[in-house]
Amino acid sequence: MKILRDESGQTLIFVALSMTCILGFAGLATDVGTMFHAKRNEQIAADAAAIAGAAELPYGTTNMTTAAQGASAQNGFTNGTNSVTVTVNMPPQAGVYKGISGYVEAVISQPQPTFFMRLFSRTSMTVAARAVATNGSSNGCVYTLGTSGTDILMNGTVDLTAAFCSVIDDSTNASSALLANGAVTLDAQSIGVVGGVLSNGSNNITPTPVTGIVPVANPLAFETPPPNPGGCVSGVVLQNGIANSYGNGTTFTLPAGCYNGLTINGSPTVTLGAGVLYMNGAMVVNGSPTVNGTDVTIYLANSSASFTDNGTTTLNLSAPTSGADNGILFYQNPSDTNALTINGSSSSNLKGIFYAPTANLIVNGSGSTNFYTSFVVGSLTFNGTGTLLDYASINAGSPLTSTRLVE
Repeated sequence: MKILRDESGQTLIFVALSMTCILGFAGLATDVGTMFHAKRNEQIAADAAAIAGAAELPYGTTNMTTAAQGASAQNGFTNGTNSVTVTVNMPPQAGVYKGISGYVEAVISQPQPTFFMRLFSRTSMTVAARAVATNGSSNGCVYTLGTSGTDILMNGTVDLTAAFCSVIDDSTNASSALLANGAVTLDAQSIGVVGGVLSNGSNNITPTPVTGIVPVANPLAFETPPPNPGGCVSGVVLQNGIANSYGNGTTFTLPAGCYNGLTINGSPTVTLGAGVLYMNGAMVVNGSPTVNGTDVTIYLANSSASFTDNGTTTLNLSAPTSGADNGILFYQNPSDTNALTINGSSSSNLKGIFYAPTANLIVNGSGSTNFYTSFVVGSLTFNGTGTLLDYASINAGSPLTSTRLVE
């Protein structure tokens, strides 16, 4: 009986029994932690895959899966390697956006080995991650794609208000990628510059530009030039007081089509027909005409083509809002580096995107010129005053988009 009443050594027994449980929980925690670590890495790869896939949608779906799986591989998960499966769906097969076109779903799964859970006959567990991305309207309204020199130049008394959209400058120029001289006011939602900013004078740039950003790729690189309709007309002059087959000398109507050159002189009213004005030569505007056009795209086809506004022109032009040229008001062939010059009078209204990825766009705003536009150009020179409004605010289907995660 004395032996049964002896309590010495009980603590050791309890500790030994508890250690078994403690080690079991520690083993379970280790396996769960390993699974969470794998899940986090897979989620990073799935996010990258969904974004890469969605970025290909403007080009069609042919390269969507290749791009998505390539992005996943860059993040350590290669489809078909080490039992990794990378599935790309458009539209998604699950979630909030199930069955909705325009959304790309990336699902990555891979079996992960267990360690302590092997004691319970569980040698591996499949870990999966999922992401969905889409293209939505971009809040960028100025993209300058030149990689050297001064991409954005503002001289004199300049007042450019772009309070609802962003400005992106791709130049790596360390001192003056963005250069403001004089009494410049630039008000934007955000300003990002790869290189540096130089401000000379009493300038007010709001907000403070963020420098050293990563360069932004051409957001309209997928755009396809319109085809030459043929039947190109040469030597067209629309001049105040001189009638021709396009009008009576006061008003002219110029149909869409191909022109080897076009000059507008004086102060007539010229209406451009809906469609593509395919320019194989220079388009020059002199004097103070009024140029109107709805659903118009002016395409500068080659190095012989250019657009120069030498007067105080009233431009009331709007781009098409559907079709192959949706949103594009001016389109300059990427191989054409000729500068474009736009002089907007106080009553001008421009609605559409200026796409001239290797050219300098010179914009001389005046008074209450309203630009419902986005600029995707090699460089931008802005003089005068003007309000730059986000084109996406009047065209929800704008081709200028940004890719973002939604799940």
